[in-house]
Amino acid sequence: MQSISAQEFNFDMDQMKREFEQFKKSAVKEYSDFRDKANSEYADFLRAAWKECGIEEPVTPPTPDPPVAPVCPPREKGKPIAPKPMPYKKITPLAPPPVPPTPKPIAPIKEPEVPYSIPMPISYFGAKCDVRLVPGVGDIKLNGVSENDVADAWKELSDGRFDLMLADCLKYRESLKLCDWGYYTLTKMVAETFCEAKSTNTTKLLQAYLMTQAGYQVRLARANDKIYLMLPSESTIYSAKFCKFDGVKYYFLDEDFKGGGFFISPAKFPGEQGFSIRMTNHPQLPETEGMTRTLSSKRYPEAKVTVEVNKNLINFYDNYPRTTWDIFSHSSLCHSTKEAMYPTLKKVIEGKSQLEAANILINFVQTGFEYKVDDEQFGYERSFFGDETIFYDYSDCEDRAILFSILVRDLLGLDVALLYYPGHLATAVKFDEKVEGDYLKVGDNLYTVCDPTYIGASCGETMTGMDNNQAEVYLLQ
Repeated sequence: MQSISAQEFNFDMDQMKREFEQFKKSAVKEYSDFRDKANSEYADFLRAAWKECGIEEPVTPPTPDPPVAPVCPPREKGKPIAPKPMPYKKITPLAPPPVPPTPKPIAPIKEPEVPYSIPMPISYFGAKCDVRLVPGVGDIKLNGVSENDVADAWKELSDGRFDLMLADCLKYRESLKLCDWGYYTLTKMVAETFCEAKSTNTTKLLQAYLMTQAGYQVRLARANDKIYLMLPSESTIYSAKFCKFDGVKYYFLDEDFKGGGFFISPAKFPGEQGFSIRMTNHPQLPETEGMTRTLSSKRYPEAKVTVEVNKNLINFYDNYPRTTWDIFSHSSLCHSTKEAMYPTLKKVIEGKSQLEAANILINFVQTGFEYKVDDEQFGYERSFFGDETIFYDYSDCEDRAILFSILVRDLLGLDVALLYYPGHLATAVKFDEKVEGDYLKVGDNLYTVCDPTYIGASCGETMTGMDNNQAEVYLLQ
C-alpha cells in the first residue's frame, strides 16, 4: 500500500475545505435565489385583483355557568351513595389534537453580512429580545392600499433589509418554544415597535412578511383604506369577525376593524404550511413574581398548597384568543406550578384508594377556589388554562372541570370525561375499582359523575337540576 505524506494529506484537506466552502456559498446562493423568486412571484400575485368578500358576524360564546355555585346537602354519615345510571345524549372522543408542525421557511434564512447591527429591544412577556436591524434599513414605503401599492411595498420588504429581523424572530420562536399564536404575537410586537405605531398599514404588511417568510398561511385584506392581516383557524375564535375564503375560515383579530365590505387577496405564498391557535406546550418565559395564593380543602385541611403562578405566563394567556373550552381540555399546568402543588397533593393522597384520593382532589377544587361567573369577573365569557384558574381570584364551572381533570389525570392516572349539560360543565372519572354513585355506562366502562362545582359533593353525586338532563359526553383520550 502506497503511503501518503503529511504534506499531501494537508494539501488534500485544504482542497476539501475550499470545495466545501464553495459548496456552502453555492447552496446559500441557491436558497437565496429560491426565496427571491418566491417573493417576486408573491408580489406579482398581490397585483392581481383582490376579491370582494362578505363578512360573517362573530360567534357568541355559550355561558355554561350557574349564577351561584350550588351547595350539596349533607348526606347521612356512613350512608353510601346509591348507584344510579345517568342518561346522556352522545359520546364524542376528544383525542389529543395532533401537534401542529412548526412551519418552516421555504428556504433557510441567511443573515446578511453587515459591519454592525442596530439592536431593537423587545420585551416579550418578560423575555428580553434584542431584534437586530440592518443599518440604514429605512422606512417601508406604502403609498396606498391598491394592489400595485401593496405589491411594490412587498418588493422592498423582500430585498434583504429585513432578513436580520426575520432571523431573530425565528431564533426567538425556537428559544422561547412559541406556538403559532406565540409567533404571531411576537411578530406583532416587532412590527409595531419598528413602525412606532399600532394598527397601521405598514405594521400589518411588515408582520405579514415576517409570518409568510416563516412558513405561515395568512391573507391580506383591505377595507376603508386600511390593510388587515387575517389568520386561518380550524378552531372557533369567539367575538371575532371572519370570512370563508377558498373553504377556509379567516379571522379579523384587529380591534379597529369595524366591519362592512372588504377585499381579500387570493395570493398564496409559495410553500405556506398553515396556522393553528392550538397550544401544545407552554412558552418558556422568564419567571416573575405574581400573587402568592394559599389554596386548601375545607374537608381535608391537609390538602393545602401555597403557589405563585408565573405572571408572565398569565399575561401571555390573557392575550390568547377566546375559543371553545375543548381547546383547553388537554392542557396541563406549567412546570413551576406543578413543583409548588404536586408534592403536597401526592403526599396527601398517598396510600388512599382511588375514590378516597379523588374525593380529596374534588373537595380541594370545590372549596379551595371562590366561584364567580365570567361576566361578573371579566364582563365576558372566557375559559381558563389550568394555571389561570389557580392565579385568578374566581373561577366558574368549565374552569374547575378542566382543572380537576388535569389533577385526576396527572396524579391518579385515570381516564376522565367532560360532561356538557345545558348551562353547565362537569366531569366523570373511570375508576379501576368499584365505586358507588351516579354513573354513565360508556361501552363496557363506567364513568362516575364527579362535579367540582357542586360544593361539598363527593364523587358519584350529580348536581341538583342536572340529574334529569342528558349530558353530552366528551372522552378525554
